[in-house]
Amino acid sequence: MSGALAGLSQYTDSDSDPEDAALPSIRLDGSAHSLTSITRLHENRSVTYESKVATDPTRLKRKLPPLEADALQQDSSGAASGRITTNGLRGDWLCYCFVEVVVGPSLSNCIEQSDDYLQEQLGSDHTVLDLRNRESSTLDSFDDAAQLSTLESSSTVKVRLHISLTRPFTVRSYERDEYVKIATAQVHQLKENISSFPFTFSRIAYLSNDDASRHFMVLEVGSGREKLRSLSTALSTELRRAFRAKVYYEEARFHASIACVMNMTSVSDDRIKLDAAPEPISSRLGTIIDKIEDEWGAELRKCPPVWATRIGIQLGNRITYVDL
Repeated sequence: MSGALAGLSQYTDSDSDPEDAALPSIRLDGSAHSLTSITRLHENRSVTYESKVATDPTRLKRKLPPLEADALQQDSSGAASGRITTNGLRGDWLCYCFVEVVVGPSLSNCIEQSDDYLQEQLGSDHTVLDLRNRESSTLDSFDDAAQLSTLESSSTVKVRLHISLTRPFTVRSYERDEYVKIATAQVHQLKENISSFPFTFSRIAYLSNDDASRHFMVLEVGSGREKLRSLSTALSTELRRAFRAKVYYEEARFHASIACVMNMTSVSDDRIKLDAAPEPISSRLGTIIDKIEDEWGAELRKCPPVWATRIGIQLGNRITYVDL
C-alpha cells in the first residue's frame, strides 16, 4: 500500500552563456571590497562613479524558479483525505489507479457504526479517520450529524470510497502526461471486454500497509473480485512495462479502506500533527475489528451491490476518470 519515493533531482547551473564566463563577477553581499574610481566624460562634463569590485570573484547566483503549487501540495492533500501518502521529496508525483465506489445510505450507515465503535474502543489515545470522501462544497455548512446523515441519503450528494487496482509508484514531472496517456489508453482497451459491473463487500477486516506504519479497517470485496483482478493485472503489467512500477499483490485482497487509525500528538506551534500509529497497536486493532465484523458483518452483506462504473487515474492530487 505504500511506495518509497525517489530522491529529488538537484538543480544544476547549466543555463550560463559562454559570454558570462568572460564578464567580471560582482559580489552583492557587501563583504571584502576595494573601491575603484571610474571616470568617464559625458557631454564635456566629468562624472565620477564609485563601484565595489569583489577581490574574490565568484559567479553571480541565479534565483531558481518556484516549484509548481500542486507539486508542493500533493503529499499533504493525501494525508487529509486518507488517501495513500508516502514520505517523499518534492519533484516526485504519486500515482495509482482505482475503481470508484459510490456509497449508498445503508452502506454508509454500516460504516459509520463501525467507525464509532472503533473510536470508542481505542479511546482518546488514537483518532479514527473516516475515509469516506464527501463533496465538500455541499457539506461545509452541515455540522450537525443528523443533518449530515439526512443529506447523505439525498441524491444531491455522493459519498465515495475507492478500491486500488495498482500499487502506488512515482513518476517525475516530465513523465506525468505520459503516465496519464498510457493508463487511459489501457482502460479504453479493457473496455472492449469489461463494462460496468456490480460487486459486493463480504466482510470487515484489518489490514496494514507494507511497512506497518498505517493501520486500516477495510471492506473486502466478495463477488466481483475476478473482474477487479482482470483490471488490476492489465493495468499493473502495462505500468510496469512503461515505468517499472511494482505489480499488484499476488494474493490480492481487493478492498475499500473505510478508516485509518493514527496517533494525535501536540506540537509546539499549537497545531495538531497526525503521526502513524505505532506497531504494537496492530494486535489490538485486529481484535477490535474482529468484534466489529461479528456485530455488523451481517448488515454489511445485506447492503445492495455497488456498481463499478469508472476508473480513476491518480496523479498527485489530480484525478482523471475513465468510464467503463
